[in-house]
Amino acid sequence: MRSITCLMFTAVIHFTGLSLHAQTSPALFSPAELQEDLNHLRHLITTVHVNPYSELTPVQYDSLFNHISASLKDSATATDLFKKIRPVLARLSDEHAQLNLKTELLDPIYRSKPVYPPFTLKKEGNTYRIGYWLGNAPPSYKELQPVSINGMPLEKLLRQCALATTGYPDQRMATALHRFGYLYPWAADAQATEFTITGATGQAITVPGIGLKEWETFLAAQQVSACPERVSYTRHGTTGYINACSFDVQPKGKYSVDSIRATVDGIFEQIKLDGVNRLIIDVSRNEGGSTAVGDYLISYIYRQPYLSYQTNWKRSDEYLKLLRSWGFDNAPYAAEPVGKVLHFASDRITPESVPNPFKGKTVVVIGAATFSSAMNFATLVKDNNIAPLMGQTPVNGHPTSFGEMFYTNLPHTQLFVRFGVKEHIRPAGKTPDNNLHPDLPLTDAQMRDINTLIRKARAIP
Repeated sequence: MRSITCLMFTAVIHFTGLSLHAQTSPALFSPAELQEDLNHLRHLITTVHVNPYSELTPVQYDSLFNHISASLKDSATATDLFKKIRPVLARLSDEHAQLNLKTELLDPIYRSKPVYPPFTLKKEGNTYRIGYWLGNAPPSYKELQPVSINGMPLEKLLRQCALATTGYPDQRMATALHRFGYLYPWAADAQATEFTITGATGQAITVPGIGLKEWETFLAAQQVSACPERVSYTRHGTTGYINACSFDVQPKGKYSVDSIRATVDGIFEQIKLDGVNRLIIDVSRNEGGSTAVGDYLISYIYRQPYLSYQTNWKRSDEYLKLLRSWGFDNAPYAAEPVGKVLHFASDRITPESVPNPFKGKTVVVIGAATFSSAMNFATLVKDNNIAPLMGQTPVNGHPTSFGEMFYTNLPHTQLFVRFGVKEHIRPAGKTPDNNLHPDLPLTDAQMRDINTLIRKARAIP
């Protein structure tokens, strides 16, 4: 039983609502109200999420909730509860999970004060460096190998920043590095507006913080994808290169499923006319969209039946109510007992009949950004031996992951919570290392050079 659409999402905390400059005072909630919200979240996690114990055992999860519960002794804001329950969502290992706080409920210091360090981090071997500096950077920053910020060990800060995100542990740590300054106030003292970065040699620099607006502007720019065409094609001698940079679809217009299918049809007609005998399909920058696009591409490069994903789906009254609110009434699902995990084995998929199927050798390129339905596409290719993979192991995407979202607001603080009710398991089954590794690894420089991609692809037997 396959999910038709996988959402594109980068897991991290989110703020939504009024202008960042609104100065309304956030409401205080009583200890009883905070406990009710926490207990409601505990109920949802344990009864609706398909597999809440993929990372923590039931005993460990109870301990986490009990620790939070014991801390709710005084009246507090939604921000306070938000900060406390972030690890609950993080520990689900659910890369589509989400925790949102309306901006008008965000404590003023977070939304209007310069409490955010103006830099990202990167790891080089066993050391850390400044990655990107927002604004004017001091000349000496490139020489630093940060080991602490305002006296707190960097390793500890990164672990706590990672718990402000969602996804698998390695994915959370990568996000903690890439968005370090943005996540810092949720891991350390949110009162600081200056940051002393101490390096491995004792060298230190002190820099002023920036505001939330500056960070959100930077992050929005990072997410802009230069992908005017979802799927495009260029010829390089006898090798064809398909840049499948997005599987995102829209109900109508240029990016509808029908329009994208027509584009793919035209590409493979041109490939036939060009006499191409080797084909590269590049999803290394593809963050997902609709699985239908990936399935249609497979129809052009593979003519034999292949195995789809397996699926686990938990039966809950909460998700059934949500389904019915959308106008769906799944009678077989409703008939199952609450709490049962329904298992759907892999289906054998017969590729669609297409006008100009490709008969040469195909290679698929994956990369750090390959995510969601693009990850599904690459995993189907890998597990069914449809084509070899080259490139780099995706950072955010994982071949077995959660999907089909349940979402709700906590009753008092109105914190928005989202997580998966289905677990999509790769055709080859779960593996201890839940990553998709290329058959031929490539360096960053090789990934950026189209001529190298072509040469490497042609060398694969």
